[in-house]
Amino acid sequence: MGSPLGKFGGSNVSIDASSSNLRLVVGGYNRKSGIVEIEKFTTIPLEPETIADGVVSDQFGVVMALKNALAKLDVTAKRTTVTVEGSYLHTRDLEFPAVRPEQLRDMVRYEILGQSTNRDMVVEYMIFGKAMDEETKQAKYKVRATAIPKEVVTDFRDLLKTCNLTPDILDVNPNALRKLFRAGVINGKTNLESNTLLLIELASKTTNITVLDNGFPVLTRRLQFGHSNIRQVAETVKKIQTNAADKTSILTRRLQIVKGEGVKQLDISDIDVWNESVKDEPSLSSAVSAYFKSLTDAVSRTAQFSISKYRLNSISTCFLYGSGAKYRKIDKELSRQLGTQVEKLESLSTVASPKDFDLSDYVNACGALIREN
Repeated sequence: MGSPLGKFGGSNVSIDASSSNLRLVVGGYNRKSGIVEIEKFTTIPLEPETIADGVVSDQFGVVMALKNALAKLDVTAKRTTVTVEGSYLHTRDLEFPAVRPEQLRDMVRYEILGQSTNRDMVVEYMIFGKAMDEETKQAKYKVRATAIPKEVVTDFRDLLKTCNLTPDILDVNPNALRKLFRAGVINGKTNLESNTLLLIELASKTTNITVLDNGFPVLTRRLQFGHSNIRQVAETVKKIQTNAADKTSILTRRLQIVKGEGVKQLDISDIDVWNESVKDEPSLSSAVSAYFKSLTDAVSRTAQFSISKYRLNSISTCFLYGSGAKYRKIDKELSRQLGTQVEKLESLSTVASPKDFDLSDYVNACGALIREN
């Protein structure tokens, strides 16, 4: 792993700030080898709603947690990329005549913002392909443009500066995904450049489905449901079971609660969502089946829509990542309900990392480390 990092040299910090916990990696992108090299990583727990839908509501809370984590990990790198996602992101695929860059920038801004002189949005775009206009026989650019509110950019920039970090780039998760999954092999056997795949991010409040065709995300769907309800119900069930089994006096139990030694948060990997495992717990069973109904509907609809719209081959495998991918047997249960192959995302040949690194947790942060010219 001792190869030199990108032409910038040294390491960068990358933070995925799109959910209730910050995911931080320290590392770099080696342009020659195309490898993302991870040196250090940590998940920084925040109070619920500290970051809600990609917006920081408690700047002080995030700063304290982040400073503490940087000190614990002994991070000396300063240059920092943050990647975000929220319902405020506005992304469109457009086609324009092949004109000079400054003309193209004006056309993109006009198309995304319309005639409104909305100066409060930052617009970025990339050319992802070329086409020929059937009638005029002129070359056209295929452009993907994203607009993000200026105040989101400013908030994160201020936050990093307060933590003595150097703000470098504000990235967005769909773009981080695009960079990370361009090439390589998933889980040691699935080649990105010759398959149509679904990537499914299972977060506590949202679900993101990305259709990857030969390494390019043709479609991303962000859905406003997540897995948090399953965990809450499982914790309630555990509490009831624990109290029923607890023969100690009420006073002792009260003292334990006062000391904050109540039921610890359940580890998601301890919750089994296989249909046979939950059937004896009606409340858990109904939370799990409601979640899977939303999930299978969304996945099926997205898959069918993209196959017909983009004339794709059938989707060969779905890969799960994010916090919800840790539920026990979630891949098997989803596979059973969808009737297709489902795997947890475990490795990517273009990411080199320490042994105990769980890629599934840090997908967005890894993609945001990749620098493009």
